[in-house]
Amino acid sequence: LVGLFTRMLTIPLWFLVPAIAAVSAVGVYAVHSTTFDLLLMVGLGVFGYILRKMHFPMSPLILGFVLGEMLEQNLRRALSISNGEFGILWSSSIAQTLLVLAVAVLALPPLLRLIRKRRQPATEAKAE
Repeated sequence: LVGLFTRMLTIPLWFLVPAIAAVSAVGVYAVHSTTFDLLLMVGLGVFGYILRKMHFPMSPLILGFVLGEMLEQNLRRALSISNGEFGILWSSSIAQTLLVLAVAVLALPPLLRLIRKRRQPATEAKAE
């Protein structure tokens, strides 16, 4: 099927995009037979288009969409076991280590960018 898929790449986008949208609309309507699902599909499509134009990476969004349900189920299960106590989420040393690493992953890039910006004018002043 590799030959078929490579030939599909030669199909112009002006034909391919509406064909994919039509097949998707038929599939979405076939599942529940409600127009709300069609409107939701169009709304999410417009939202995805806006995100792509703003240069947001799509892979984290898709990963969150795929893993979100599993995350929610396991969070509910953990809170059910601990009788609703949130302390179970950070009580073990492994959980604390992972939380510290997650905070570091979120906090370090802006901090490094700020440090780089502060160093840059100092090096430019020395060069002059």
